[in-house]
Amino acid sequence: ELIALIDRLESEHVEVRHALDTLGSAIEQDDGVALRGALQACAESLGTGLDVHSVAEDEVLFPGIVPFIGEAMVSAFTEEHLRIIALRDQAYERMGQGVADFDGCAELCELLGSHIEREDQVLFPAARGSLAD
Repeated sequence: ELIALIDRLESEHVEVRHALDTLGSAIEQDDGVALRGALQACAESLGTGLDVHSVAEDEVLFPGIVPFIGEAMVSAFTEEHLRIIALRDQAYERMGQGVADFDGCAELCELLGSHIEREDQVLFPAARGSLAD
C-alpha cells in the first residue's frame, strides 16, 4: 500500500516539475504577463494537486515510514510543505492583486524543486528499502 503510494507520488512529481519549468521560464523572461500566464497554466498542479499530494505525504506516507526511517528525516519534509504552500498561496494572492511576485515564485521553484529532488533521491528510496525488508 505505501509502496504504491510512493509510486503515485513520484509520478505526480513529474507533473510538478513540468509546472516548475513553466514558472521558471516566465521568471527568466522577467515578464509579468508571462508569469501570470504560467501561474494560470499551473493552477491545477500547484493548487489542488499540490494540496492533495502534500496531505497524502503528511497524513499517510510519513506516519507509515517514521517507524522505519526515523522522525528526523521525515520532519524536515513536513516543515518544508508548510513553507511551500505559503509561497504558493502568496504567489497566487499577489497575482490576484496584479503584482508579479518574481522573488516569491523563484523561491517557490527553488524550494519545491529541491524538496522533490530529495524525496525522489533520498526519502523515497529509503522508505522503499525499509518497507521491502
